[in-house]
Parts: sequence; C-alpha cells; structure tokens
Amino acid sequence: MFGSRRKKTKHSIDWPTLQALLEDDDRRAAIEYTYPIERRDSFLQATRNLNSKLVQDLLAAGRKVHTAERLIDWPTVAVAGMLNSGKTSLVATFLSQTGQARTLRGANNTQGTHRFVLWLPTAWEQDTELWSLLMERIGDALGQMPEMLASDPTEAHRQYNNSDGEAHALAVPLIATDPALNSIGIALLDCPDIVSDAEFGLGSPEVRRELLGRAASLCSAFLVVAAAESSRDSTLGDLLRMASDLMPGVPRMLAVNKVRPQQTPDLVYETFQPLARSNGIDTIYAAYDFEVPGSLPFIPKLEEPLLPDELNNSDRLPVFFSIVEDPNDNPPAYISEDRLLAYLPTKLDRGQLFEKFSEALAASLRNVIWEEAFVALDRDSAAAQRATEKAQQCLLDASLDFFAHRQMGGEVTELRLHQSERILRQLMDSFSATAPWYARLGVKLNTRLRAIFGGATDLLKQLTPSALAKRTAGEIKDKFQRGEYGGLMTPETLGASLERYHGALNLPHWTTSDGNSFDQDRWIQACEDAILRFERDDFTALDARRLDDAVREMWKEIPAHKKLVAGLTPLALMLAAFGAVLMIPIDGGGTTLVMSASIPELLAAAGLTTLSTFWAGGRNTKNVGQQAARQQLADFHAVLCDTFGVARMTEPAMIRIAGSNEKVLPSKIVVREAVDRTLQLYHIRDEFQKELQRSVPRNGSPSL
Repeated sequence: MFGSRRKKTKHSIDWPTLQALLEDDDRRAAIEYTYPIERRDSFLQATRNLNSKLVQDLLAAGRKVHTAERLIDWPTVAVAGMLNSGKTSLVATFLSQTGQARTLRGANNTQGTHRFVLWLPTAWEQDTELWSLLMERIGDALGQMPEMLASDPTEAHRQYNNSDGEAHALAVPLIATDPALNSIGIALLDCPDIVSDAEFGLGSPEVRRELLGRAASLCSAFLVVAAAESSRDSTLGDLLRMASDLMPGVPRMLAVNKVRPQQTPDLVYETFQPLARSNGIDTIYAAYDFEVPGSLPFIPKLEEPLLPDELNNSDRLPVFFSIVEDPNDNPPAYISEDRLLAYLPTKLDRGQLFEKFSEALAASLRNVIWEEAFVALDRDSAAAQRATEKAQQCLLDASLDFFAHRQMGGEVTELRLHQSERILRQLMDSFSATAPWYARLGVKLNTRLRAIFGGATDLLKQLTPSALAKRTAGEIKDKFQRGEYGGLMTPETLGASLERYHGALNLPHWTTSDGNSFDQDRWIQACEDAILRFERDDFTALDARRLDDAVREMWKEIPAHKKLVAGLTPLALMLAAFGAVLMIPIDGGGTTLVMSASIPELLAAAGLTTLSTFWAGGRNTKNVGQQAARQQLADFHAVLCDTFGVARMTEPAMIRIAGSNEKVLPSKIVVREAVDRTLQLYHIRDEFQKELQRSVPRNGSPSL
C-alpha cells in the first residue's frame, strides 16, 4: 500500500468563503463602474463579461480545492506519452488479464490511444457518494461528463482508438474499473497519444495538450513515457514542462520504453538525466524491448512475484525499473524488487502525496484568480481608461477648433467666447452704460435698451437702430461667415473636426455590431444634438463688475476728438458688431450653429483695431472674457462627452494658452444621457483587492 498515513491537512483556501467574496456585487464587490452609470459588480460577473470560459475554469478549480480532502484516499497517477511510446502497455502491467484485454496496444495508428481512459479500482465504485464526486471532478477537468469503457474488448478498443473519428470525443473521458487495482489503491489515467500533427482528424496536438493540462489537475503524480530515441524530441520536453507548470510539487517520473540492448542502463541514464534534471523529474525508469533477443539480460527477473499472478505478465508486457548512474547498480546486475515500477504504489506516501496534490490545486486556483481573471480585469479596466482618455482628448481637440484663437503656427493665443444672447446682452449693457457722451451720439440709449428682455430679433433691432448701422452689421457678419474672425460651428464643421482628429478611431464604441464605424449621417446628427444641447444649457455669464471696470478702462483709451469708421460713433459700431453676430443664425434660416469669438475679435471685426489691441493686451480686460471662455470650453467639452457616450474628465487636462499652461475648468453643465453607444469605465476596488489578498495571497498560502 502507500505506507504510513498522515493526519489529513486542512486546506489553505476556504473555497465557500472565497466564492462568496467573488460573487459579492454589493459591499465587498470587486468592480466599481463609474460610467455610464455608477454601480458595482462582482468579480465573477465582470470576468464572465470578458471570458465566460475563464469563470468556468475558476469555479472548477475552486470545487477541486474544496473536494480534494474527501478524495485523499483516491489518488490518481497520470500516464502520458507520445504516439507509440508504449504508455498503455505500461498501464496494462498494473491490470488483471481481463483489464489488459480491454486496453489497446500496438505500433500503428489503429492501435493508438485517442481518448482519456481512467482506470479505477473496482472497490471505489462501492462508495456511491465519493464515486459521484469523482465523476463530477473528471467532468469539471475535461469539460464533458465521462462514459464507461465497454466490457467487450473489441468495443473497448474502438473507444480507445476513437474509431468513429469524432474529434469532440477527445474531451469525453472513458471510465474503467479493474480488480487488480484494489490491492495497490491508485487510479491510472491513460492519456491520449501526443501526436505531431492533426492528420488523424482526432484532435490537433494543441487541443490534446490543452486537455492534458486540464486532466493533470486530477492527478497526484505524473508519469511520462518516452521511446528510447526521443531524448531530443521537443514534444517530450513540452510534456515534461507541462507536468512541471500545471501541477508543481507533485511527483514526476520518466519511463523510457523499448530500449535496445546496445544502450546500457547507465547510458540511458546519461542521455535522459539532463532533461530530467531541468524538469524536476524524481526518477527515471527504463524497460528493454522484450521482442529483441539481446534484451533478455536487461529485463529483471523476480525470485518471488510481488503482485498476484494476473499482474505478472512480463512475457507480454514491458518491465520498467529505475536506472541509476553507476553501471554496477543496474541490470544485468541484480537489483532489488523495490526498484521496479510495479512497486511504485508501495513507495508513495499517501499523506505526502495528498499534501502536494492539495498544494498544486491551491496553486492552480490562485493562478486562475490572480494571473488570469484578475490580470484580465486589470488590463481591461486599464484599456477602458486609456480609451476614455483618448476619446476625451479627441473631443477636447475638436472643441478647441472652435473655442481657440490660434496663430498661423497653431499656437493658441486666447480662447473664444460662445456669443450667446446672454453674453451679447451683457456686452451691450456694459458698453452702453459706461460709454462717455461722445460715444453715444447717434445711439438712442435708454433703460429699455439696457434691459435684458425679448428675443434675438428684438435685441437685433435695438443694436442696429439705423440703416447705416444695419449695413455695417451686415458687413461685419460677412467677415464672420467667411471665417476672417471667430469660429462658426455647425454640425457639418464639428463633424469634420472630429474626423480630422480621427473620431472613428478614438471613439471605438461608436461602431455597428459588425465593427464598422457609424455612417456619416449618424455622426452629423450627434453633432447637431450636441450643439443644440449646448445652446440650451449654456448659462455662462461674464462677471458684471469686472466687465464694467474693463470697459471703463477701455473707453479711456479713445480720445474724444477721434472720428470712427463710416460716420458711426464708437458705441454704435460696437453694437453693430454685436448685431452682426445675432444676424448669422437668423440669415442661416434656423441652421443649428454656435458662433464663438473673443471680445478682441469682435472689436477687430468692427474695425476698432486700437481697442482690440488694448483689450487683448490689458490684463484686466483680457481676463474678463477668458474666464468665461474657459468655462464655456469646459462645458462644451462635457456636452460632447455626454453626447458621444464618454465619461467626463475627473482630472483636468492642461492646455497651452499664450505660452502658459492652463487647466480645463470643471464643467458646470448638467450631465445628460448619451445619444447612442457609451464607452464603459470601471476599476477594481482597492478594498476588494486587499480582502482577496488576505483570502488568497498572490504569492503564497494564507496563514490560518
């Protein structure tokens, strides 16, 4: 049997408690969504959104950890190898003659193993509860519930070989029981041959390796069978590394089969020892080809049979024995029976075996949680953050096309104001109220003129009371429409600006279900929605006191005797410029647009270059319009973010204005829903990460 029993060790991971943490979507939730709505989600659900199969693997790994202790008395040894390596022959050495007859052995493909076959002691089937648990574990490992191996040898061989040619059957394990395994108390997992290509149509090498990796989680020990000539075969190295990576800590052994007599045991040891050492192989076994007459001296003979007669079929099956470096300690010299592979079950410490098996399962669960699921969520949330930042920058660049006054080289010299009716009324009121007597000549100023009421048409009549003023306003309006001053934003120009800044690339969520960008009409409609929304919700106003002070300071710069353009007084000309801005949307027949211009641009468009220069250069005068313009830029950027389904900035971006770095102000405009798709934004909560670290330390076992 397995030697002395050890006290069962307690699992280092409490799976039910851990599972509750991973499923919590409330107080202990892993995920905090900040856009498009604020909510929380569980670790498992967020992972399921990315990769549902990964969640299945995680839950299966958790169940394995939880049930491992109940299977302490039911260890399984995996036997894997390449095509025609003789691994099924090795498995058969542990079976009764009836069991051997059901195994498929031979040198050609019609005798190859193309299914997972789990041989179990017959006695295990008597414990219904644990038998059911074991079947569930096998199904979890390979993804398909098992089927029984036929008792008829011919039918069993068909199943072994997957003669029906169904590739999906590779993941359906076969279950067989044998009475000879009762005395040694272990199960043997006969794994499919690892083939070099997919020519058989029975599962590619990649699929076989993946399934072998999944099946490895069932096993307490790993035995790799190789042909004597395969020491430099890369596939053998892959198998050994797989055993090391997937189940670290469990015993791993190498069995070299079909050795020819020209290669003595010490030479076999010398050949395979480097590979064994680099992959943590505990023991190397060898079996000589019994069909070659010269092999007879190297096949051990037993004075007394160790196993029942039905297991002693050495004339038909290979006899494996451990090899060592010293030639004098290998056949043809006498070796003790405990070096035979048949004695392996008597040498394995079941308590130690379970401890390593349990540690390997815990390591596997830890890996799938931290290195697969957590890393996937962390990368996805970071990618969402980067995508959001790129989208925000794209929308900010498009906003600056209309709210920034640039020099020829592209440098931003000042920000432009959205010349809303609110702003124009403030300018009219302040310029009129503070104007000296000479500036008012020809303009009918009264309380009604300075009162803020009526629509744009009423205000336009107030601003251009004479035919001369109307004509001047029309000329100024033409300058704005030609783009000589200010920025004129329409749905089409905004759409063109977004295209210039690669909107389709930087707004990746604005795509159809097949991954193509939305059509142009959809973009233009969204741009129109954004402009209308900004027109409706922009309540930015100038600081009235600072505006009056700045205008008074400006008036001082105009000599009383100075005559101005076209016979109009300074105030009349200024009011004509304000009227020109109001005329633009009216002349456009109701076209959706936003007119933006700085106060110096308004003055320059009216021909008041001296005042324009003064206003742009004076610190007090310049700051009056710039503070409001910064707020409008922030609000319009926020409107674009809302419209196109992008989270607003939480950290202010920096823009360079007139050689200085300025922060984009926080938006004051109310948040509204997106018109279409949204770019989701979330992060993993620090509180969850700390609790997960306490439950399943990323680099070690929790202390209990």
